[in-house]
Amino acid sequence: AASALSRFLTSQNNNFKYFGITLLGQIIQVSPKYAADHQLVVIDCLDDPDETLKRKTLDLLYRMTNPHNVEVICERLVGYLRSTVDNYLRTDLVARITELAERYLFDSDGIS
Repeated sequence: AASALSRFLTSQNNNFKYFGITLLGQIIQVSPKYAADHQLVVIDCLDDPDETLKRKTLDLLYRMTNPHNVEVICERLVGYLRSTVDNYLRTDLVARITELAERYLFDSDGIS
């Protein structure tokens, strides 16, 4: 299953990539650890010119964030925030990045 999912995510066909992103989103609801195996491939989907795929990828990255990958994912979200001109998307990204920072980057004594 892992190799099949990887083939979808790395396909040149955006429909297959979109399907892979959607499938991984379903899988991580059951087994969040599975996402770690595909994190770098998912991050690479942000470089695709297809805006729908980028939005789906941003949502998946947000949902697959955990204490071990929060910094890497937040860096990519901030990078994407700097490059987008879509005001709705910018507002959504700021809210999500802020939520992730509050959830994972701060401990009871301040910055972790």
